[in-house]
Amino acid sequence: MKLNLGVFRTMVLSAFLMVGMALQARVVSGVVKDPTGETIISASVVVKGTSIGTVTDFDGNYSLDVPEDAKVLVFSYIGMQTQEVTITGSVHNVVLKENSEVLEEVVVTGYGTTKKRDLVTAVSSVNADQLKDIPVASAGEALQGKLAGVSVTTTEGSPDADIKIRVRGGTSLTQSSDPLYIVDGFQVSSIADIPPSDIQSMDVLKDAAATAIYGAQGANGVIIITTKDADNTVDDKMQIHFDYTGYMGWKEMAKKYDMLDIDDFILMQYEYAFHRAKGKTSDIPSNFNQYFDPRYTETKLNDDVMSIPDIQAYWRDQAVTDWQDATFGNHGLNSNHSFTLSGGNKAANFSLSYSRIDDEGIMYGSDYNRNNLSFKAKFKPIKDLTVSFTARYSNTQVLGSGTNTANDAGSKTESRVRNAIAYSPIELFAKDNVAGLDDYDSFGSLYDPITTIDHNYRVKTDDKYTLQGYLSYKFAKMFTFKTELGYEGRRQDQDRYYGPTSYYSRAGDGFTYAEGAGYGHVVLTDQKSSRLKNTNTLEFKKKWGADHDLGILIGEEMQIMKGELRTYNGYGYDASLTGDKVFNYIGSAKAYTSKSYVNPADNMLSFFARANYVLFSRYYLTATFRADASTRFTKGNQWGYFPSAAIAWRIVDEEWMQGAASWLSNLKLRLSYGSVGNNNVDLGYLRPEYLASSTAYMEGFDTKLTDGGSDVIAANNKLKWETTITRDLGLDFGFFNERLTGTVDLYWNNTNDLILKYKMGVGGYNYQYRNIGSTDNKGVEFSINAVILDKRSKSLSYGLSVNANISHNVNRVVDLGGMSEYLVSTACFSSNYNNTDYEFMLTPGSKVGDIYGYQTDGWYTAEDFVSYNPANNRWYGADGKAITTILGEARPGMVKLVDQTGDGEVNAEDRVVLGNTQADVQGGFGLNFHIGGEKWGKFDLSAQFTYSVGNEVLNLSALDYGTIFDKSKLRNNTADVAYGSRYSLFRADGGFVPADYVGSDGKVSGDGYAAMVAALAVYNANATTANPISDNIALTDKYVEDASFLRLSALTIGYTLPEKWMKKAYIKTARIFFSGSNLFCVTPYTGADPEVDTRTKINPLATGVDFSAFPKSRAFNFGINLSF
Repeated sequence: MKLNLGVFRTMVLSAFLMVGMALQARVVSGVVKDPTGETIISASVVVKGTSIGTVTDFDGNYSLDVPEDAKVLVFSYIGMQTQEVTITGSVHNVVLKENSEVLEEVVVTGYGTTKKRDLVTAVSSVNADQLKDIPVASAGEALQGKLAGVSVTTTEGSPDADIKIRVRGGTSLTQSSDPLYIVDGFQVSSIADIPPSDIQSMDVLKDAAATAIYGAQGANGVIIITTKDADNTVDDKMQIHFDYTGYMGWKEMAKKYDMLDIDDFILMQYEYAFHRAKGKTSDIPSNFNQYFDPRYTETKLNDDVMSIPDIQAYWRDQAVTDWQDATFGNHGLNSNHSFTLSGGNKAANFSLSYSRIDDEGIMYGSDYNRNNLSFKAKFKPIKDLTVSFTARYSNTQVLGSGTNTANDAGSKTESRVRNAIAYSPIELFAKDNVAGLDDYDSFGSLYDPITTIDHNYRVKTDDKYTLQGYLSYKFAKMFTFKTELGYEGRRQDQDRYYGPTSYYSRAGDGFTYAEGAGYGHVVLTDQKSSRLKNTNTLEFKKKWGADHDLGILIGEEMQIMKGELRTYNGYGYDASLTGDKVFNYIGSAKAYTSKSYVNPADNMLSFFARANYVLFSRYYLTATFRADASTRFTKGNQWGYFPSAAIAWRIVDEEWMQGAASWLSNLKLRLSYGSVGNNNVDLGYLRPEYLASSTAYMEGFDTKLTDGGSDVIAANNKLKWETTITRDLGLDFGFFNERLTGTVDLYWNNTNDLILKYKMGVGGYNYQYRNIGSTDNKGVEFSINAVILDKRSKSLSYGLSVNANISHNVNRVVDLGGMSEYLVSTACFSSNYNNTDYEFMLTPGSKVGDIYGYQTDGWYTAEDFVSYNPANNRWYGADGKAITTILGEARPGMVKLVDQTGDGEVNAEDRVVLGNTQADVQGGFGLNFHIGGEKWGKFDLSAQFTYSVGNEVLNLSALDYGTIFDKSKLRNNTADVAYGSRYSLFRADGGFVPADYVGSDGKVSGDGYAAMVAALAVYNANATTANPISDNIALTDKYVEDASFLRLSALTIGYTLPEKWMKKAYIKTARIFFSGSNLFCVTPYTGADPEVDTRTKINPLATGVDFSAFPKSRAFNFGINLSF
């Protein structure tokens, strides 16, 4: 047979091609769908054991060239169970099953991690996805409204305002109730400088079973922050990612006080001058006309004055200043930029990030900025060895006077907020000379708010750096040894300038040292602190089949903390050296003092252990024990022992529950009991503190005030830490494969050995801190999360999820160690104030936060009297006598106080509970929605609301701005006491109504009095409040207000550009967004904001007080997210 040569060549060539193709690769393709039949976009398809892979397209299709020796494909997608498929042909269609992802989430607990399904303690968590769209500057603010039982309060609106976090209400009364903060396993002093963009998760440990592993530091809960690692930790190939998030925007004052207009301001001041004259009309000009009457300022003749309407008309044509706008009307620009470079493979990963915040603020002359730099790396040089290193640095600068005057030198009358609201809106003809008066003086008539800000200048710098690392080695398959070492250093410098107009310069130390007014003074503080911690743990984990799972952890920890404070006071600087210049001429002081304070020893040695046992994957037992020794206490009281135990039962996994598997995905009951401590007490209570000071005088200035305050504290070497016993009963549930999840917790805490300031009078001391008393803290928490909509397809994808939480907490005093009461003062007022001794009082059985004051019964009207004598401006009752009250001699328009004791007079014994600052319920709720498609990108919206019901605020700002007496004259008042709203004895033209009914005897009585009563009833027909003028002031029920609220805390609207648009620019994802914060707040509270807490820095028990709080702002931002 003859072979055709051409055919032979073709056959040989084809054979070679087929062999070559077989030796190279083969193509496997298919479609990936979910259980409903919908195709899955961007599902991962990877050849097992290699980095060869692809993702499905918008139709769920994939096509992959796989090596000839490949045997298994791995299919995965977020929210679905990973599936491995053996390669048996060229087409593999896969259906991925939904994964109960919520149950598989890893939660960080003390010195370890746990799957959420295996938790036996009360722990709440938020992750990076829940934090990424919130336009806040700190980690603490990001928690607001997101977790049941976690209360986050911004004490006021300034950029550097304190963020107060309370877990289940806190446990201590007079000591710190701040939770313990742990960042990447290392204890830190604050999380205010942790940018939310760096956070991977935040876990809050609430009950003792969770916190007892931290012993003496865990009584107030533990907040654990885990920062972000690189994404890729499973492949061999190193992958690099770059991400940027930034926004810019502005802020504005959210709410202003409505003040009296010019006409009413003048009329109010005239009414006050008339009252102060006490019938001597010749005294009125010196109290009124010299300030307001242009004719009187020229003639100085008492009988040559202008009428009130003429004076009002004159001032309407003059310049009027809205000092709130001038002080807080700045539309301050703010910006936030975050850059992250990360990369890694399964052997090593790293993350380098930088962020910067700039906030000009809404206040004149203010500025705030913060820089954060962090680096985190993790290496696995060999299979079972892991080495990690983290470094963080933050730098915060605050410029301007700020508003936190609570700890300022000098007088609290210099509150920049208080001055901006109350200062006269017009430039008076004279200034009131009250330079020597302290506290509640008529500062408003002296210096305008802008001058007081310039003369209270501040430059504050806060540098903090943290270095930490660990080495973890797993051996014998069951054991893991881990050693950690960390160091935190912090330096806080604050330079304060007090100009010639400040009280400190006019009448305080500055005046004394400089022997006169007219000089500037500086106070420089340099505070350093450090923390060194070493932790060593050994963990054992072993499973016996599917029925038994045992884990044991033992550990040792050591902490060394140091602190030092240096203070320099310079006196007598030339007035030409303003706040922005004086710090360059520190040496030009006429006199100076310096002090140096070194903190007492503050070290801790700890040993701890934990055992976890799981039986049949549904019965859980956890036991922990910790022993702490602290140098904060003396020998014999240094050691504290803190045990805890918890059990849990996964009911859903019982065989008899299998019939509910189609709709019930989780049902777990938890019960815990434990003991934790609080050694977070101020240092120096045990022994006298070491204080070195020196004073130097130049140019003959040799006068010195005696240092020290009125409180002389006796040392107590028997002091020990507070101890809290907690009990928690919880239920976790999930329905429809975790589309609906939630938790319910009931808790009951007892704190014993409370540290209280005990009044004594022995050996020259008037107070001593002692362990006396106990409190009871009970509550309930409920949280729920629901996925309402979840659809994914090529042309249209959308989703809607909602979350909500609510909590109720009651904190009561059980015992005060034999004391019948414990008084708490806000220290806001002194002169002419009838509540200087206390506004809050604790008694056995009382709720913490009870406000005490006087109940009112309307106000006196002319009907309560029978006659009036213009000669002495006195009103007389039926017995012919004047009515004496604690507010002064009664007259029509004065507040009526209720005589609770029935003894015929109102005094301190008639004070009762007017309200309580604890909320009945509080919490938050939010929603997340997205909709998009392949061709048009994706829109998203998220909103977070917070609310509180039943709490009351002690509105001392309303008392301050709504009253007028001899040391608050010439200040403006709020519009709620405007003419027509207040009861008044005057006509709108300034005419004194009783003057029209004076009889021949020079008095108003009989028929004339009756006619006057009728006339006043007409003039005051619409009156809704008492007259604000009085001789003294007192805390009444008018100033205890319902502060329930509903607030839209954050709103974000975003748009993610289609992926195909970005490919040419090598951008993985690009999203633009708008965000707003504090967009509205619905509340019956009349003050600037219902979330306020201005005095707990002075006294932790003075909660919920509004006194000259920095106004909160409303923010609007536009930003972008980029990922490469």
